[in-house]
Amino acid sequence: MLRIMQIIGGSGLRLRAANAPPSLEKKEGSTFLDARANILYWFRGPRHWDPMIDLSAFRTIGHFRDPRDLACNQYWWALQHPNTIDTPEVAEAKRQKTEAMGIDKYALGRNNRDSYGMLMGLSHGAMGDVMTWTSYTQLCCAFDYMVDNLCHAFNRAPSQVAEELRLERPENLGGNADWVKVGGTWKGSDVTPGRFRNDLTPETVAEITAKHAEELAFCKMRDASFLRHHYL
Repeated sequence: MLRIMQIIGGSGLRLRAANAPPSLEKKEGSTFLDARANILYWFRGPRHWDPMIDLSAFRTIGHFRDPRDLACNQYWWALQHPNTIDTPEVAEAKRQKTEAMGIDKYALGRNNRDSYGMLMGLSHGAMGDVMTWTSYTQLCCAFDYMVDNLCHAFNRAPSQVAEELRLERPENLGGNADWVKVGGTWKGSDVTPGRFRNDLTPETVAEITAKHAEELAFCKMRDASFLRHHYL
């Protein structure tokens, strides 16, 4: 998604990972948001966010994924990508613990509510209907729809970026060295929504669906109407 947005934003767009809460003023311990700069500020989670920030001067994009698929993805990631600060012994112990737990128990035990709470706060706020909403389901199943919306947000014509984005299309990811480097070399990589239905038992599917009723309602509301059946 970051590569896609950088391509659409153009060569002058800079990417800045936000590792501190946003601020409209320059101050220590914060990410200064400059509405005049051509910067894509990337907020990765709720601990780096301030729900009270005024976003009216910015173009804002919210990206989400089915929470059930996310939990499954996190299981495979935990098996093969331990925290880099861990010693090999600690990393192996964590991997064995995760594997022994199994994907059903692991997925049910994941707590991603704060991340979705951050997104739902944006959705219910003044910017909810103004900002651009993208999803993993759009990325996989409605790539052109997603690109059209992002192009509108960045004031670009889809025809200007179509060729550059060719390798980022889901059907071409197998030949994309950047994707293979990031995801294609690990067992848990996937390029379709709904993986939870294959990864989890029917009983777990029913339980995790009930657990995430609120988050799934948000996904259905903010995704394209023709994609909402994925969140049932």
